[in-house]
Amino acid sequence: MKPAVFKIIFTSIIISILFIFSCQQTNEQQTTYNQIKDYADQVKVINTHEHQHWPEEYGIHNYQFFHLLHVSYLMADVISAGASRLDMGSLDSLSLDEQWELFGRFLNYTRNTSYYGHFIKGFQKLYDFNDLYFTQTNISGLSSQINKNYNGYRTWFDTAFHKAGFELMFIDQYWKPFNTEVDEKYFALVFHINPLVMQVSSRPATGDDLPSLYKEAKKAGFTINRLDDYLKFCNFLFQKNLDHKAVCVKNSMAYSRTLVYEDVPYEQARRLFNKPSAKLTREEAKKLQDFMFHRVIQKSIEYDLPVQIHTGYLAGNGNNLENGKPVKLNNLFLKYREAKFVLFHGGYPWTGEYAALSKMFPNVYLDLVWLPQISREEAVHALDEMFDTVPYNKFFWGGDCAFIEEATGSLEFGKSVVAEVLAKRIQRGLLNREVAFEIVRRVFRENAVEVFRLEEKLGREF
Repeated sequence: MKPAVFKIIFTSIIISILFIFSCQQTNEQQTTYNQIKDYADQVKVINTHEHQHWPEEYGIHNYQFFHLLHVSYLMADVISAGASRLDMGSLDSLSLDEQWELFGRFLNYTRNTSYYGHFIKGFQKLYDFNDLYFTQTNISGLSSQINKNYNGYRTWFDTAFHKAGFELMFIDQYWKPFNTEVDEKYFALVFHINPLVMQVSSRPATGDDLPSLYKEAKKAGFTINRLDDYLKFCNFLFQKNLDHKAVCVKNSMAYSRTLVYEDVPYEQARRLFNKPSAKLTREEAKKLQDFMFHRVIQKSIEYDLPVQIHTGYLAGNGNNLENGKPVKLNNLFLKYREAKFVLFHGGYPWTGEYAALSKMFPNVYLDLVWLPQISREEAVHALDEMFDTVPYNKFFWGGDCAFIEEATGSLEFGKSVVAEVLAKRIQRGLLNREVAFEIVRRVFRENAVEVFRLEEKLGREF
């Protein structure tokens, strides 16, 4: 046999062996993934962050596919592709074909994105929707089902909630932050503290329209003339939320300002509060807000309420991304060792510093909320790095969605990311199945029960 022929045959044999070995590894990893995902499907999930709305909170509409699209994260990608958003009322006046004419082409351009992937997962789970993509044809039947479900939304929500695998959702009602009434069958109250911090620098002058916090104070019989009056009313709001079993506080101020909060002395804050708000410089207004967030943290320590903080990427189409850089919070973690800080969203795109902060500080926890929807592949990469750096009793998972369909898709994406990362780590010999299953229970349930003290605060067993 000629050497050249022998070399070709030998090379072919080696390639075949490597291919067979690779297929065996792939099959083993897929089997392990399926086992972990099946185990995750049995866990009753504690969802640590939601914005679930009742449909009427958006107005009375004849709900169908494009209504849900418009309040989903996916709509931001559709707009990024070139579409224009309509108000919900305008959607009511258009046929499905007319809506597809407006949005279908741009919706198709998003078929590669994680926003698209998690959105369709919710319908595949809840509606037995088996198609890979939304089309002009299949959204007609889907819209009929949506319309039927939303005509009896409370019943539909209950069915979907349990089919998805939820036991409890933390609900952050940023659109009505002073409401403390929630359906405890499904929800645990989150105290949204943005108005307490942001409106300290918006004290109205005589004759001005009252900002929302000042309206709430007036309704509750409080008069706010001095900083001490403001603090007294904020203490009242803390107590009111505690009386309604709030499990944490939430800061999403990166949407409107930096996450750098200086430690401003009381006397300086008092002098600034006495100055007419309209005459405050931008720097002075920030100092007042900084002072107030430090006060919020101090109260959170007093009442043992974890502080959830939005970090990283900002939803929608256009904002100052730099606002949400996680490392800007470092001074707070150094000062308030007794507080429990929960950082959101993987700090994307700063996932490394997000993980590093939790590794450094025992009181800094990580919520994977929304990261898989932003980028599923980055979530896989980042979570693998996080599991290299951070103990697994410090992770939570949340959905961060407006309606149950999207929350369900978010959970399916979250479970798939966790299962993929754990399966790969088992394949590499870094974990066994027993520990992987424990991590699943911890991330999707047990860590939340322990860290947020749910049994004590909510008065029931989990």
